[in-house]
Amino acid sequence: MTRYGYARVSTREQNPESQYDALTTAGITAENIVIEKISGKLASRPALDELLDRLAPGDQVVVTRLRRIGRSHQHLLDLSVWFDTHQVDFVVLEQGIDTGTPIGRLFFRMIAALAEFDREAIVEGTLEGLASARTRGRVGGRRPKLSQRQLDQAQHMYDTGEHTVDEIAGTFGVQRSTMYRHLAAHKDGRDCVLIVYRNTRPGKIDPNTNRRYGETGQNEKVQLDADRKWWPIAPARRPHVKGFVYVVDGIITRIRAIDPAGSW
Repeated sequence: MTRYGYARVSTREQNPESQYDALTTAGITAENIVIEKISGKLASRPALDELLDRLAPGDQVVVTRLRRIGRSHQHLLDLSVWFDTHQVDFVVLEQGIDTGTPIGRLFFRMIAALAEFDREAIVEGTLEGLASARTRGRVGGRRPKLSQRQLDQAQHMYDTGEHTVDEIAGTFGVQRSTMYRHLAAHKDGRDCVLIVYRNTRPGKIDPNTNRRYGETGQNEKVQLDADRKWWPIAPARRPHVKGFVYVVDGIITRIRAIDPAGSW
């Protein structure tokens, strides 16, 4: 196995030293560090293409941050599929991603959801607005979440194989994406992660706490428990939820494994 480092600097930055130092600290030898000097928006990445041609099954590619290697969510998706197909591990130092680990391998399933970030950001803004309204004593929003009885009924409808997710969502008056979160859609019991979107745009910071809406400001266990309560998952799916992926302003900032048996 050979470990390679990839660093990219824009035409404005010019200085790759911070990335280079981080990669060497992580154990990457100087001769295996590839430095790309090109804008992040350009489709052409000759140094990256050369690196991909050099890789063999079992090798590892290390970067400091996702945005150093991916020019867009779709590009990240394409790269993740390529790495998976060619049995190459992918490590992102600052964001705790390592596809050589079980939780890291879930990255491949999660990254596809980032291609829909813009749509999800709209949903997130709505949820944050509702949270903000609740803190001011207003309810607002749509009707309460599905009851446990309704969730059980929805799961039964899905398990029979006689109804599509769209039909089930329509029956209970919720969005298709909402219903997907509740259903044990993967009958083979595959693991999954929950993606938590947050951002720092104006209006997205709670003026009372000076934190992003949804953040508790307390230790990790308290934060994970708070996120579990915010995203209720059908009992049949809970054993398969292995972690939370936190995306802030379109960038993965943290991946945390959780105990599926924890309190929901």
